[in-house]
Amino acid sequence: NFRIEGFEITITSPNGGEVWYVGQDYNITWNDNLEGNIEIQLWKGGAFHSVIDGNDPSDGIKTWSIPLGQETGSDFTIRIASTDNSNIFDFSDNTFTISNYITVESPNGGESWQAGSDQTISWSDNLTGNVQIQLFKGGVFNSQITNSTLSNGNYTWHIDPALPPGTNYKIKIVSIENAAVSDFSDDNFEIFAGSITVVSPNGGEIWQAGSEQTISWTSDVGENVKIELYKGGSLHTAIVNNTTNDGTYNWTSSFTIESGSDYKVKISSVSNPATFDFSDGNFTIVSNEITVIAPDGGETWVIGEPYFITWEDNLTGDIAIYLYKGSQLALIIDASDPSDGTYAWTIPGSIQPGSDYKIRIESRDNGNIFDESDAEFTITNVSGVENISNEIPDIFTLYQNYPNPFNPQTKIEFGLPEESTVSLKIYDLTGQEVDVVLNNEVLFPGKFRFDFDASYLPSGIYFYILLAKSNTSDLSIKETKKMILMK
Repeated sequence: NFRIEGFEITITSPNGGEVWYVGQDYNITWNDNLEGNIEIQLWKGGAFHSVIDGNDPSDGIKTWSIPLGQETGSDFTIRIASTDNSNIFDFSDNTFTISNYITVESPNGGESWQAGSDQTISWSDNLTGNVQIQLFKGGVFNSQITNSTLSNGNYTWHIDPALPPGTNYKIKIVSIENAAVSDFSDDNFEIFAGSITVVSPNGGEIWQAGSEQTISWTSDVGENVKIELYKGGSLHTAIVNNTTNDGTYNWTSSFTIESGSDYKVKISSVSNPATFDFSDGNFTIVSNEITVIAPDGGETWVIGEPYFITWEDNLTGDIAIYLYKGSQLALIIDASDPSDGTYAWTIPGSIQPGSDYKIRIESRDNGNIFDESDAEFTITNVSGVENISNEIPDIFTLYQNYPNPFNPQTKIEFGLPEESTVSLKIYDLTGQEVDVVLNNEVLFPGKFRFDFDASYLPSGIYFYILLAKSNTSDLSIKETKKMILMK
């Protein structure tokens, strides 16, 4: 006897139970003893679905790229038949599945993400539609991260700052078109609450307004921070709205910031304002101050004589000293002097006598920090009044100067019957005050004389006026005399 064998085809894959994904390449395999070609078909639910290849060599293997538009399901089979004799064929023994897929890539287990931060959720899929992303905690649904987003493989997630810390979180990504197509993170990841701790100023410090100080802190927050200044529990000013979270910030406060011992610093995460810290205790800011001590009003200073301009301040830089006559700048005494509280000044002969002078002292760093004499003081060109007789006059008297006309010196005398407050001033023809001999000075009864030196004045007619009022009665005088200067 001899044997005759019939032609046979036996499918080996897919032969039942496989899950193949749309868009992926798979090998269809079989055994046969054919000499001709074969046709490969896809069947679904026991009915013909489509032709995979109508004329393929019978070499036992066919690589099939499942098209993106392929219908999905779990009831597919493969049919392979001889192209020479359609009665020679084989089906998969059992059905297999064609499916879309999603694979979560991040977070996929072990990550530590901070509440309030922005993180990238990533995945791979073969979907054409959108997906939704869900958050699970301890295996239980927690919240919907997004109801619908493009299936493009990534999504930026701003983690809710209020999420409770935990190490048992997972992400689930679900196809909107087919909820059966989904994937979870392979393992748990962590969400933690960030922390910020103010180191300095943290209570008790004394900082000078206008000075540079270092604000420092520690933090496990990855994002930038915001630094704010609080006073008395209320927001005073934003020091910086967004700065690198490197633990230090050099802050130069305003020169004019209000003094106070109730300041605190608040440092917070820019992306998560719920993560913040305050200074544990109050610190002090001392504002910059200048207080003129002398001349501060009422003094009489003589041209050519040395005097000390004095003041108090808490500055670290230099100051400038100015002389004002009325509202006009009369002299820059010193444009840059150390802020040591005293300045020796000999009044120059170029200064015009007057009773309306003030000193102004201001910071060189910030002209808004200054002080002036509280009241006007007098600058005169005479050293004083000489009491020439103890004989007490019966009435107030202003005598004519002598000599008159004069060049450039003359003598002016007056008599006081009682202790009086006296002013004696010199005016030109226009009524402009040119010199102040006395400005509300208290003199005892007697006859007085002073030597008037008019060398700084031009030739012309001048007037001198005596104003005196008794400090013990109602007696007073206001009298004017004319004198002529001829050079």
